[in-house]
This record gives sequence, structure tokens and C-alpha cells, in this order.
Amino acid sequence: MPSFYKINLYNEIAKKRKIFVIYTGDSVNERNRDFFQGKMIYPSILLSKNKWLRLLQTIKIIARYNYKEFIIGGWDSFPMWLSAFCSSKKRNSLVVESSYLESITNGIKGIAKKIFLTRICKVYASGISQKKITDNLGFKGLTIITKGVGVFNIVSQPKYEPRIQVKNYLYVGRLVPCKNLEFLIKVFNDLPYLNLFIAGFGVQEHELKQIAKENTHFLGAINNSELPALYQKMDVFILPSISEPWGLVIEEALNNGLPVIVSNHVGCAEEIVREYENGLIFKYNSQKDLLDKIKQISNIDLYNDMRKNISKMDFSEIEKRQVECYLM
Repeated sequence: MPSFYKINLYNEIAKKRKIFVIYTGDSVNERNRDFFQGKMIYPSILLSKNKWLRLLQTIKIIARYNYKEFIIGGWDSFPMWLSAFCSSKKRNSLVVESSYLESITNGIKGIAKKIFLTRICKVYASGISQKKITDNLGFKGLTIITKGVGVFNIVSQPKYEPRIQVKNYLYVGRLVPCKNLEFLIKVFNDLPYLNLFIAGFGVQEHELKQIAKENTHFLGAINNSELPALYQKMDVFILPSISEPWGLVIEEALNNGLPVIVSNHVGCAEEIVREYENGLIFKYNSQKDLLDKIKQISNIDLYNDMRKNISKMDFSEIEKRQVECYLM
């Protein structure tokens, strides 16, 4: 689906290359109303939900366009498989955004992925954790690490201003089991002097509210346009996921001046989080380790050093490097 960060990425690519985007309509989860909004400056098509029409549309597009490269955004839907086998291997590229922590590379699924990769000559991997998937599957073609999954709505970096305490922690995202929020709330239940703010909605909302104490605050759905103001009111962003292919919210938080604490199962941790410079990483299932990282980041000197480092990050340059990966 046309998520805002993909629209932003494709718009930047479209300024330099002629592109045509095929949206399959797959993998739609609960999202904010503005998650799938944005002005596209490139031509695109949303495939029919009818499986036979999807087949015909895909074949027709492949036959019609004289393209230099067919970039396939994954291997989890029929149109993607059809594209890989109908298009010439020397033109086929694959985007890999899942990390090795949640992507199966053995058994029947592993065999299927190896077959898919026989039709691919180039891989765009978001980061090291994503490249490990195709490495484990024995891919020998060209791999380009993009260091991103799209372009979020970048704001001007807030001016560095030291703070006198570290008290308010923020989570932004869906309220679903893979985000490990029950674990997070239980940790903060034992930290009554700290506040945990949770922005988002999902199937776990009711049960999470049942176990949370008064220092955890549920904010509900927040539009993307309102997120920068929320980030900048907080002290630390925290993402405790059990499974997180990338974690675009980490980039958003850093762009708004927030040091981060992330689990070691967050896909972008190896690419984006520099420990003791802009954030800390904890073992996803260890309360002791998370408590230790919260204690460390509460050291006001370390915390303010992180904020100072973050204020110097150039997100426009980061965006430029990601876009250039597709222009090589």
C-alpha cells in the first residue's frame, strides 16, 4: 500500500528517474488515517483484489514497459512471484526489509526463498540485519545497503538545549504483541517516579490498560503531522519490540532530538543506534537489562551528551544517501 514514507522515497527517486509503481494492496494493518496519504509525482497502479485480474494486470505491465530495472518489494505475495519469473533475471532486483531475527531461512520457506533468489540479480537490503537473510540463503549477486526503508517526514533538527532531568518516556506504534508492550509496562510499574506515554492503538489496548499503573498514559491515535510536537515534549523514546523489521519511529525520534532505548530485536539497531552516542540497546527479554539502560540514560551528563550528538545529525544527508542507492 502507498504508505507515506514510501511515497516520499519514490517521489525523490522520480525526480531523477522515470519510475512506475505497482501497489499490490497486500499487508494492510491497523494504521492511522494519514498513514496512507501523500501526493505522488509518479504514475502508479493499485492491482485488483481479484486474483485473475491481478495476474493479467501484472503480465500486461511487464509486457508493456521497456524498463531497465524491475524492483520487487518482497517475496510474500503472488504478484511478486509472478513478476520475478515473468521479468528477465538481469533486470530483477529485490528489496529486503525484514531482519534475520524474524525471517525464516530454513525448511520449506527457506527453499522457496532460495528459488525466488534464482530470479534476482541485485538486492537492496535496509541494513546489516536484513543482508544476513540473503547471505544465509546463499545469494551471490550484488547487495546494496540502503540504511533505510523509506523517507519519513523530516523536520528541522531542534536546537540543542540541556535538560535537568530524564523523566518522560515515549512509545509510538501499534498496540500488538510483537511490540512487547506488556513487558515494557510491567517494568514501568516498578518505576513510579517515571512516566511512560503510549501513542497508538491496536488489539492489545484493553488488556494493556488493565495492567498499567498510574504512571503509564495512553494517548490513542496521533496523526503523523502531530508527532513532532509530541516527540519534542518527551525525554526518551523507547521501542521494546520482540520483532521489528526496521523501526522508522527510531529515525523520527532522533530527528526530533530524542535519545532512544531500543531492544536488540529492532531491525535498525545496528544501522541507526550508536550506543552511548544517540541511544542504548537492551536485551529484548531482560527486565534487568532494560532497568540498567534506563538507569544509565538517567545520568544527566550522558543524556545531555546524547542530545548534543543528535542535534548534529544531518537527516537530509541520510535521505540523500538512501535515494542515491536506487540511482546507481
